[in-house]
Amino acid sequence: MTAQLNQPELPYNGTSGHSGTDASKARAVSYDRSGKTALRQAQALNLLAERTFHGLTWKELSERTGLHHGTASGVLSVLHKAGRIARLKEIRNGCKVYVDLRCVNGRTVEYQGRKKSCPHCGGNL
Repeated sequence: MTAQLNQPELPYNGTSGHSGTDASKARAVSYDRSGKTALRQAQALNLLAERTFHGLTWKELSERTGLHHGTASGVLSVLHKAGRIARLKEIRNGCKVYVDLRCVNGRTVEYQGRKKSCPHCGGNL
């Protein structure tokens, strides 16, 4: 099964996300419009489909595709935020594990979103 995205997932105000600088925003918009974002997202979805229940970490995606850490992590985060993949509570080699939605298999998942309180002190964030 090969995933093809005609339109990329753009959950961050119509973009795939950026750091907030003008250069970062321009790069994100350019990649989103050119098809580069859709290609990277389809690549990640295809790898997740191949890896079935084992899933992928950002590091494994980076090793298989040559994507930089921030790019690999960003692709997985965007797909997770868009509800296309699940992030398991599991950690492998210090990294969170992402799986195709059909491969959760009853395991505990983490939902996307900002934390409401500090996990250490309980203070509001």
